[in-house]
Formats: sequence, C-alpha cells, structure tokens
Amino acid sequence: MALLCGAARLFGSTISSKALLSVSGITPQEVVEAFYAACKSGNFDLANKDVNNGIAEGFPVSQMLSQLFDVVVEADDIPDEQKAKICKSLAEADKRLGDGADEYLQLLDVASNTMRALCNMRQEFCFES
Repeated sequence: MALLCGAARLFGSTISSKALLSVSGITPQEVVEAFYAACKSGNFDLANKDVNNGIAEGFPVSQMLSQLFDVVVEADDIPDEQKAKICKSLAEADKRLGDGADEYLQLLDVASNTMRALCNMRQEFCFES
C-alpha cells in the first residue's frame, strides 16, 4: 500500500507498471538481461558500459545481483561449473556490499568474473589465500 501511495505522489492518479517498478527499487529485467548479454559477449568494454549505465541510472546493485542470480540459475545453456563460478562471484560481491564496499567496483568485478566464466577465460591473477 505504501508503494502505491508513493507512486501516486510521484506520478499522479495514473500509475503505469513502469512507474511502479521505478518506485519499488526493482531493476528493470531488460537492464539485467543486457548486462548478462554484455558479459556473455566477451567484450569487456560493452560490459563496462552496462556497469556504468546501471550505476548512473541509480539501480540498487544488490538488487541487480539478485536478479542476475535468477538469470544465471535459470539459464539452460550454461554448464553447472560455470554457474557455480558466477554464483560464487555474486555471493562474494553481495558480502562485500554488506560490508560497505563500493557498488561500482563490485558490479565491475561481477561483470569480469561472469565474463571469464561464460567465455572460458583463464584467471590471470589469483589473490585468494
């Protein structure tokens, strides 16, 4: 109910589904799908552009990660090993965000790790202990 009241204050008496989504804090699915497609393309510049656009639009990165998780888990064209690598990256970024890390850097890290997993790129440096 509070969501509808907030939307009514911002958009008047006629509230579209797009307006309701913008008030709810949910990232539009097409934004998440475009981010995923950019990662799948293997083109880092394209993925970086989508990261910058998501940040500039003010979408909550934790919400984007949650929606990306759903896209990855439901994808039939990704082997389980690649899904596991992506989900691990999503979990690590979510933890870091909870600890106060920068949203841009975390989304960029997820983009690069997702791209590595989807395009079978090797990890150049490993800082894990």
